Amino acid sequence: MRKVGVVCAFNPGNTGMHSVDLAAEIVLRQTGIDFQLINFQRRPWRIFSGYPLCRKFGDLGKFSHILFWGDFQNNPLYGTRDFTRREVKFGYAKTIDEGIENWKHLHLELSERIPRKMVIASIGNCFLGASSALGAHDLREPLRAFTLSSARILPRESWSTKELLSASGASADTVRTGLDAAFLLNLPVSTDFANRRHFGYAFARSGARDVAAALEAIRSRTRLIPVEIPWTVGDRRKSYKKTFERALNIIPNCRFIISDIYHLSINAINHGTPVISISKGVGAMESSVDDQKKYALAEQIGTTGLHVSLPPDGTCQVHGRIPGKWNTDARLQLIVDFHTRLAPNVVDHAGRTRRRIILDHDNPNAPVRPRLETRQALEAGSQHQGASR
Repeated sequence: MRKVGVVCAFNPGNTGMHSVDLAAEIVLRQTGIDFQLINFQRRPWRIFSGYPLCRKFGDLGKFSHILFWGDFQNNPLYGTRDFTRREVKFGYAKTIDEGIENWKHLHLELSERIPRKMVIASIGNCFLGASSALGAHDLREPLRAFTLSSARILPRESWSTKELLSASGASADTVRTGLDAAFLLNLPVSTDFANRRHFGYAFARSGARDVAAALEAIRSRTRLIPVEIPWTVGDRRKSYKKTFERALNIIPNCRFIISDIYHLSINAINHGTPVISISKGVGAMESSVDDQKKYALAEQIGTTGLHVSLPPDGTCQVHGRIPGKWNTDARLQLIVDFHTRLAPNVVDHAGRTRRRIILDHDNPNAPVRPRLETRQALEAGSQHQGASR
């Protein structure tokens, strides 16, 4: 009997990760597949936090398939830092080395440690920075084995695909560039941006300075009213579910949004609202919150013209990129192009992906085959059949 365990990254209080997990719940429920969202970590001092804890190999054996859904879960950068630090903090490991071993067993070697045969897949994960975490912890071979043995790995952008194949040394036909899972949320697309009287903003990641002055300069140039988009990146005192609902109510009122928050940008773009994305200067990827992922996203969806890199001192010069006369500035033309070209393409790509992400349930006797087309494959009209195990 087929039952899919969907592993979600433990990140309570993060509105963006809520949107990723919500996409899993909605998309998989529509397929009629028997599935359960689970976490590998939980704060032991809380009665309940997130999804059911399921990390013992015996308990995981109840699933016929494990699907790692979004974030950095199978990335050694995440495994040797974010996950491992929580392992020690939550009491699952006594040392950093033990925590890394736990991550490796759960995220790279699971199919070898479960008593029964199991199909493994990974959708929407980021692998940026994977190479930098391999050498010190001898993880290249486990990463290679994971890459070769998984039924399908669908990194969320082409930079991640290249990084995974380079870091693992593998050449696997089962690795295909996908997209961030939050794009699979079927949000209503708004196209009446020209009549909107507000612009949205939210800052939490880049350390941008002089934000208030920049917002005032934009208001003065555009005569649009600034409105803050509610979003949390780890504040557990606020309901991330209610925060997400409030954000979705405000986004359609904005002609554009200025933000340094990755998943806020994705959800706004998915809604049809252009985002001027703010990043620190690109450098080596040293943690899951570094800005290299925003550069990768901008290239992936064709919005490099709306991506602003801050100077080293963090001075927010965004207002210098906002036109005073809206019909003469090239950046405005990019915003117009977003609605006439980019947004429909992204939405159409996500829509077709949503239909093809089905874990092949047409034939109940067939192995699960995650189907997620690359952007290039979709545009070419080709259809890839997932490899079976």
